Amino acid sequence: MRFSTDSAMTFARTATRCLALCAALLFSVPLLAGIGDSDLDGDVDAVDFAALESCLDGPVATSPGCELFDLSNNGTVDMRDFASFQQNFHGDGPIPGTLNVTWIHGSPSCSSDPNPPIQVHQYNDNTFILRQNKCLHYEAPFIYVLFGDEKVFIQDTGATSSSSAFPIQATIQDIIDTYEVDHGLAPLDVIVTHSHSHGDHVAGDGQFSGEPNTTVVGLSSFAVRNFFGFTSWPDEVVTYDLGGRVLDVMGIPGHQAASVAVYDRQTDILLTGDTLYPGRLYINDWDEYQDSTQRMVDFTIGLNIEHVLGTHIEMSSTPGDDYPIGTVYQPDEHVLQLGIEHLIELNDAVQAMGASPSFEVHDDFIIFRL
Repeated sequence: MRFSTDSAMTFARTATRCLALCAALLFSVPLLAGIGDSDLDGDVDAVDFAALESCLDGPVATSPGCELFDLSNNGTVDMRDFASFQQNFHGDGPIPGTLNVTWIHGSPSCSSDPNPPIQVHQYNDNTFILRQNKCLHYEAPFIYVLFGDEKVFIQDTGATSSSSAFPIQATIQDIIDTYEVDHGLAPLDVIVTHSHSHGDHVAGDGQFSGEPNTTVVGLSSFAVRNFFGFTSWPDEVVTYDLGGRVLDVMGIPGHQAASVAVYDRQTDILLTGDTLYPGRLYINDWDEYQDSTQRMVDFTIGLNIEHVLGTHIEMSSTPGDDYPIGTVYQPDEHVLQLGIEHLIELNDAVQAMGASPSFEVHDDFIIFRL
């Protein structure tokens, strides 16, 4: 059965009026990543509906871009395709997730610590956050795993190389295997990247080397620039598509020469590595660090930032109070997540220091010029 153009447009106008209700109802429906995301911003919203509306009852061959909405693969975009699109519509804003989690934070007696070496937290259906146990390494870095339809993006591999003590590759592979089965996906390409190249973030790289379908990005700034396709490092922002999930990547040297920030358009999360997190912000190159914080702030203008997530927690829940270096037990630690207000606060502070950087304590972080 084919609908006339008039019928299709009448239906579309009616659908427009009910989209708010549909969105509220459909938050409980599992999302099908990528389906109907015409502008590749990580969500299926009113912009994508407008693109679908222009394609309704039109032959795909004569309507460039409409093949995205031909979900029934019959050469035209009709009400069956609209129904499939509707299942994935969730309105403006990020795909939600939860950080309602108590992180493993070490033990008063690491010799009898009952916790596993790696904690796995599922933020949402296709986003995972891992933390290394402080009893295994006091740095206790966070590791991020983001799934697309074609690739899985891993940022950092932890502070311990031993696969027996710290089985980071096996742990992530179990997550990948389960995800592929649950979503009916062929084997995904595994992309191992780094927030920066310090040893507590790259020690597990060797566990991934030589594994099937796996690329481990090099540690130099040259290797990072080459992999992501930077032509003007660090001043440009480049995109990296995981398949239905687009990341924006920018160079943010200052803490370390190969540091990057990653913005996930699907969750509106900004990953900032060791450049900003609730702890001591060690700065190696002051001029570059100033440029990098300003670059991140400029990038976020006009964007929704759901969370700013770094790679450590060193602050306690008491404003301005940090745990000493080497601490293996943090029973009252700060939450992982910061917000855009913290990024702006950091940038305002480092810009105000001009050419004379200084040690400066803030409620949620400490500027620590080396």
